[in-house]
Amino acid sequence: MIKVEKEQVQWFDPFTRNVLITGLVLLFLIFCSAFYMDTHKMEAGGTDDLVNNMAAQTTHVEHHPLIELPGDAEVSAFSVANFFAGLVVGYNWRKLFGETGQEKAKG
Repeated sequence: MIKVEKEQVQWFDPFTRNVLITGLVLLFLIFCSAFYMDTHKMEAGGTDDLVNNMAAQTTHVEHHPLIELPGDAEVSAFSVANFFAGLVVGYNWRKLFGETGQEKAKG
């Protein structure tokens, strides 16, 4: 009887680790710059702020974001987080979802 050993899946290989570290460093820098701008009363209103203010005036309801960051720092933080999450998921796609039928037929 032949014993088949399953291959161990390594989730935090060097690529994934480096991408996550780089993303977290960039997010840290974005939050630090937002904190600096807030403590020095600097204005950085972006288009999202303008649209949210116009919507609040129209509906007579005050808008409250999930994470309060000045200006477009919120958009930047979420964009950076989504970019690096996409890199990690894309890199680990086959580990997460397996191979397709065409890939199995070729291999």
